Amino acid sequence: MKDFHPENYHPNVNLWEEGQKTSAYKTPIFELVSVPKTSPDKTISGNFFRVESKDWVNVIALTSDKQVILIDQYRHGKHSYCLEIPGGIAEKNTILESAQAELREETGLVSDDWEYLGKVSANPAFMDNWCHTYIARDVYPHPNGQDLDESEQIEVYQYPLNKIPELLEKNILHHAMVVAAFGLFFLKHGTK
Repeated sequence: MKDFHPENYHPNVNLWEEGQKTSAYKTPIFELVSVPKTSPDKTISGNFFRVESKDWVNVIALTSDKQVILIDQYRHGKHSYCLEIPGGIAEKNTILESAQAELREETGLVSDDWEYLGKVSANPAFMDNWCHTYIARDVYPHPNGQDLDESEQIEVYQYPLNKIPELLEKNILHHAMVVAAFGLFFLKHGTK
């Protein structure tokens, strides 16, 4: 085992060679592609699958009195309701515009105070996208309220920011991208 030195870490050096990718399956939210690859030392080769998707956005929306805006919506993958923060596919011109749109559409709230927290790789084992997280402070109602997609039914809640760690510990907040978003938040701003 070697010691790790962050200053010497270069993830885009000595990459595997990629051949021409082919589409295996395409949906409105992702495309599954097959990519022939060969390791740098030429000892391993084969076809590998990758899910290609647009980036995602998450929003930790805060009221002026430090309440976090949470949403509860049915998730088809888990076949259950899931408590989350506003978010979705980045479909606007910029990541920030996408975050602003998701907050407005899913909660009916807007903000004039935005902070970019960072990004995490959704699942680099087989996915190519990032999930970006923003903080929206001092949210307030948009005059037109929510603007949900046809297939969405979302309940909006508020919950004290300093109690979010309890929801994480109890696995009430279990969506991996939401857990990662709060990890970025608490790393930068603490729990108060």
